[in-house]
Amino acid sequence: MFSRTFISMLAVAVLAPGSVFAQASDRPTLDQRAQREVVSSLEAALQRNYVFPDRIPAISAELGRQVRSEPVDADQFADSLSRGMMKASRDLHFSVAFDPEEVAASRQAKASGDGTTQARRDVERAANFGFRDARRLEGDLAYIRFDFFADPQYAQDTATGAMRFAEGAKGIIFDLRYNNGGVLEMAQLLMSYLYPAGKEQEFFDYNYAEDGKRVARGQWNLAAVPGQRSGDVPVVVLTGSTSFSAAEWMAFSLQRLGRATVIGEQTAGGAHPVTRVPVDDRFMLQVPIGQIRDPIDGKDFEGVGVTPDLAVPASGALLAAQKFLLQSRATAGDTDAAWALVPVEFAISGQAPSAADLDEAAGAYEGRTLVRTPSGLAYHWRDRFVLALDPIGKDLFAVQGSDDYRFRLVRANGAVTGLERVEKSGETTIYRRLD
Repeated sequence: MFSRTFISMLAVAVLAPGSVFAQASDRPTLDQRAQREVVSSLEAALQRNYVFPDRIPAISAELGRQVRSEPVDADQFADSLSRGMMKASRDLHFSVAFDPEEVAASRQAKASGDGTTQARRDVERAANFGFRDARRLEGDLAYIRFDFFADPQYAQDTATGAMRFAEGAKGIIFDLRYNNGGVLEMAQLLMSYLYPAGKEQEFFDYNYAEDGKRVARGQWNLAAVPGQRSGDVPVVVLTGSTSFSAAEWMAFSLQRLGRATVIGEQTAGGAHPVTRVPVDDRFMLQVPIGQIRDPIDGKDFEGVGVTPDLAVPASGALLAAQKFLLQSRATAGDTDAAWALVPVEFAISGQAPSAADLDEAAGAYEGRTLVRTPSGLAYHWRDRFVLALDPIGKDLFAVQGSDDYRFRLVRANGAVTGLERVEKSGETTIYRRLD
């Protein structure tokens, strides 16, 4: 099981016994001797854990260049070590952090057999284990966004709750644009929903260091998952430039297996599994400990990233995914998909009615009124019901809170003469303008 992976530059330094700390404004600093001891201990930690020992000499040389003759703030020194390790290795997974509390918690967790510390679990639980949004979009599409991969040992109920939104959907969108990685077993759980029961599918081949030993194994889909599977439903994975590590692996594996279409931006390019290890009582090291390969031909994306099938800016990837999933169904005669496609295409076009257009539409119609508001138009009926209207086309408006009908302005010689109610079934009713 892999530790949660961060793209941010956390710092870790490793102190040997006897290091000299000076106190300046209650912040620990390291003199030159202490800095050298940090580098020496860090090199030893790399020898014990780093997956590519042949790169250690180059990393060590870069670490040595971070030592200063004057006292250095411990956090700043750790940050410079992190940057040096990433520069020499070209691996964004490296980080070094001065964090005595994490050291103590990590040792306690290991002694109790836990994969993560209680403090981290509390933080992740408060963040709903990374799941930011799960809902149904128009056109029977399921949308699931999560921003990190939590350990399913603790987050399974939350993950399976999110996957409930995919039950019965005609398309699934996983939003990993802002996901910075984490525990690969969460990817295994979610990906297992995308294959029918009884089908065996390998997702990853990987090897890594664990307690000084090399472990090699594959990761396959789970034989059982809570709830309903979506084995034949089209899937899209959204990516961005900050999609990292386990997020990239989920996108890459599903893409390589032909199970999902990747839409968005090229990802960050961090393919290696990592662990965070305490080196002494004050410092933590995050270090790549293994390699992962896809089961097709042993490829990965380290330093390159995952290339999307449809490259669009991350900000527009969700709309592009909706259009991608809806358009093929609409072309095949699916009227629900065609109905849902209209506002998506309008949003992509970037068009919007002018203030003059909205002013012109406001007025009284048979049994109802359109009222101008600061944000657009509101539909009033029987002086009791008020619903906001959203523009979704030329003179066409969706009704907030309802997907069953829309309103279209009726024009004659350029002037608005009526309001047409358009039902999802295709039926229409026209209300004459009265003012």
